[in-house]
Amino acid sequence: MTRPYPIVTHRPLAPSPKRGPLGLGRKFRDADELPKPAAHEVLVFRVDGEYVPDSGRLGLRDDQIIRASHVSLVDMSREAPVMVSVTIQSGEASVFTVHVTFTCTVNDPVVVVRDGVDAATVLHSYLMSHQRLFELGLTRKMSDISTVVRDVSAQVRAYFEIRPITVPGMTIRLAGVEVLTPQELVEFQATVRDREREHMLALNRQAHTTRLAYESERDGQKLEGVRRRHLNEVELEQRDHDRTVQVDDQRHRHDLETVDRLHGYRIKAADERHELDLEGQRRQFGRNQFERDLELINGDTRNALLYALATGSLDQKELVNELRAEADRESALQDSRQARDREYELLMQDREREFQRLQLEEDRYNRDATRAERLRRETADREDERRRFDANVQLVQTLAARGFLDTQNLPVEKILADVLDMTPPALEREVVAGDRPKEIEDERSVADELREENAD
Repeated sequence: MTRPYPIVTHRPLAPSPKRGPLGLGRKFRDADELPKPAAHEVLVFRVDGEYVPDSGRLGLRDDQIIRASHVSLVDMSREAPVMVSVTIQSGEASVFTVHVTFTCTVNDPVVVVRDGVDAATVLHSYLMSHQRLFELGLTRKMSDISTVVRDVSAQVRAYFEIRPITVPGMTIRLAGVEVLTPQELVEFQATVRDREREHMLALNRQAHTTRLAYESERDGQKLEGVRRRHLNEVELEQRDHDRTVQVDDQRHRHDLETVDRLHGYRIKAADERHELDLEGQRRQFGRNQFERDLELINGDTRNALLYALATGSLDQKELVNELRAEADRESALQDSRQARDREYELLMQDREREFQRLQLEEDRYNRDATRAERLRRETADREDERRRFDANVQLVQTLAARGFLDTQNLPVEKILADVLDMTPPALEREVVAGDRPKEIEDERSVADELREENAD
């Protein structure tokens, strides 16, 4: 059901009853007596023949609210759509349904309430007063729906421009015009579409049948060629097959012999695996049983003896003897453990001494290598100095033999003094003084430590 517009609801108000004891209290309205307005709605009260709007500022105890005899709820929405529906007779035994939508805005709710405006009724009367609108479809058929839509829209818009509707307290604008397609036309068009689809299906079916016949004939020709090629290929393959059958027979006999041997080996291996599996299962069962016994015993020999006593394997006298023997074994085990610990300590000391000896040998090797490298470099340097000295002496002798020292203005005395004062480097000892005593001292200290440890 369409909601009324712009007056959403209206109701009369009964006189406010007296309140308090003996009716001496102040009068006021109950909240249930008044409609609850939304944010876009206002209340209009009729008070002593006058209309008073209220946007929520007046309370239930206000004098005007108490004296009001009628209240109306007015929708103040801007551009509220209101649709009006009219029918236009066609040239056939049917009608065109026209929906005209207007947008309405309430400017003065007091005037609207006072005049009791119903927008839908006013707008319907406005359209019904335009007789030309209802004559547009008399010459049109149902199939001329497109033309009717264009004519009706133009006629309504022109009518609204020439004679715009005026409603006191409201602003009304034309929003749109819509002509609904008649149901008969809808059914007719649906029938036409169904028949067109059936016709297209028939054409497609016929084309498909023709294509199948053509393809069947073409496939028959291809099949004949394929059959001939297949016969030739079969004949060739048969000859190849006959040639390979002999080879395959020989290979097959050989493979059978191999398979028989392998089968025998596999059967034997399977039997052995089966026996091993059975033996493993028996051992596993024994291990599981043993583990359960160990869980009960919890690694304690006394628990084991008590378990044997509980199972009947031992009597009390044997239990006492076993407990004594267990105590003796534990004492012997403790002594053996201490002896092993001492042996382990001695072994670790021997290994430590051996490590120190190896470390000493490595240090001695590194020192010898360093000393040999240093001697090699020093020897090479001395040889280079001796060769330079011999070369200088030979140069001076050559200059003197050729007379250059007599003819040239050279400091002969100084050159001879420099050459003759150079003494050839002498070869040093292979061992640098001070190195060997220090090495001997280190070796003696390590040897003394080793002798002291062996003595301990």
